[in-house]
Amino acid sequence: MLTIIFKIILCSSLLIAIYYLFLQREKMFRFNRFYLLLALVFSYVIPFVKINLPAVSQQKNELIFDEIQTQQLIQTTTQATDFNWMSLIALICGFVSIVLIIKSIISIRKIITLKGKEINYQNQKVKLLDKNLPPFSFWNKIYLNKSYFENQTIDSRIFLHEKTHLVQKHSLDLLFLEILKVISWFNPALYFYKKAMTDNHEFLADESIIQQKNNVKDYQTLILSEILQTKNLKLTHQFNYNNTKKRFIMMTTKKSKFEKTKKIIAVSAFAGLSLLFVQKVYASEIKAENQLNMPELSVESSIKSDTIPQKTEGKNNVKLKNSKKVKTPPTPKEFKENELPIPPPPPPASNITAAQYPEGINSLRKNFSNIFDSSGFVKEKTTVKTNVYISIDENGKTTDVRADGPNPKFNAEAVRAMKQATENVTWKPATENEKPAATVFQLPITMNFQ
Repeated sequence: MLTIIFKIILCSSLLIAIYYLFLQREKMFRFNRFYLLLALVFSYVIPFVKINLPAVSQQKNELIFDEIQTQQLIQTTTQATDFNWMSLIALICGFVSIVLIIKSIISIRKIITLKGKEINYQNQKVKLLDKNLPPFSFWNKIYLNKSYFENQTIDSRIFLHEKTHLVQKHSLDLLFLEILKVISWFNPALYFYKKAMTDNHEFLADESIIQQKNNVKDYQTLILSEILQTKNLKLTHQFNYNNTKKRFIMMTTKKSKFEKTKKIIAVSAFAGLSLLFVQKVYASEIKAENQLNMPELSVESSIKSDTIPQKTEGKNNVKLKNSKKVKTPPTPKEFKENELPIPPPPPPASNITAAQYPEGINSLRKNFSNIFDSSGFVKEKTTVKTNVYISIDENGKTTDVRADGPNPKFNAEAVRAMKQATENVTWKPATENEKPAATVFQLPITMNFQ
């Protein structure tokens, strides 16, 4: 999940950077609005998309798992339970999201509860406010101070500006952005998107005024007179100082001759980032996943052996080999680096259930084999073995990974791959006499170089 979050933040940041570098100064407001909305949707969707790719060439060396379920040992301990940092982080994220939801609800309520008289003006809902506020619009209604409604009319430029916001549904853009901020407030790019969107909305509204052949200087004078009364109301479009200079510049800016080129660059960015952030699934991995879809081994099951051929660059494809019996490797008498002392088995009378990897043991095999990198080993006809021991606490968190094979390099790679395969993974904890207990899971591994 952390990988997906990182991809979302990075992708959205790159796309908003492209906007500020190439698009924001161009007088192509409708394209820019489409780009900003598409960039947000794209950034939050593409990390979840999977594409199937042809299988890559395979090496002849084989990675063999000799799983011994009866070697799953319960490790009783009197030590205090490790503090669960992931639960704390999730709690903090949830609390911040709730606070943001409350703030958004308060902001909306603050707008809709403004006191005033509602009228229908030129088939448009307008609320004439008692409070002295500059004109603004929200959802399907224009909000004006009652002083703007004189002789049963409203200044056509003000009315058209605010009506443009409503007709083009600019409020939906801001509400969509607020929803993303609630669920991913930690994404700093969202705050740049909001500034870009609000500016773009004002450019679009100003464009509608100028297209009606209104005098640009008179309209600019109107804007300056209105911003003196500005009061910040979240989720609304109103006259304000923040983007006045930009608006004045864009009113008189001519279309650039590089406009089409910049559009091509922007569209091309989506294609390039698709290849970068999409989840790539090779055909051989799909086949392996189907082959691994078999019943789980129970504690009483006999010893099984799975063969997983590796792909180049450390990636592995999985296929099953005929079962064979493997002798349980003896526990070493002296423990060296990357070795884990294994506690004695519990008494036979204990009521024990084994810890379970999410999605099953076959998922652990596949994840481990995909991560394991054999490219650094000498390619010669030989066999290398090790035993990987995974320590799992009573909360289902992996606390340690060790290996005790005779080849230190093979041990180190096995430990690295297993740590990555079990990182941020919550096991279903083992139990002893119906109570959660720490456990040590033994996984013998053999690499055959042919």
